[in-house]
Amino acid sequence: MSIKYRLLKNQIKSSKNYGKYYAHTVKAGEVSLEEIERMVEQSCSAKASDVRMVVKELFDSIRHYMQAGYVVKLGDLGRFYISVKSVCVDDPKAFRVDKHLSGFKCNYTPSGHRYKPGNGDLAHRMHRDLLDGCKAEEATY
Repeated sequence: MSIKYRLLKNQIKSSKNYGKYYAHTVKAGEVSLEEIERMVEQSCSAKASDVRMVVKELFDSIRHYMQAGYVVKLGDLGRFYISVKSVCVDDPKAFRVDKHLSGFKCNYTPSGHRYKPGNGDLAHRMHRDLLDGCKAEEATY
């Protein structure tokens, strides 16, 4: 399987890349929790109902720890944490949560590791485990 892409022309006149083409991902669709449950059920001895129960408890536990300020590390899947969004103020004494805190954001960082120096262009970049084996091909539709 491959990630599909199509070429689109940059239409943003103020962009330095105006008129040039770039690859844009074509989504294959969505996969529901039920479909994941069935796939797991076929892969191991757990029933779909067991998978659903574990996913719900996992969600509740992740939410609990994230809302308590923890970074939740889920092994090869990666890390989840909450950050705050706020308006800038000139004086820290003037900051008020009800006025300047504008919301929260859920952050996800897939697991990975940095390439070591000496790997040419890859030096110090991140290798993301979820991308292992990923291939791309141009969509034909």
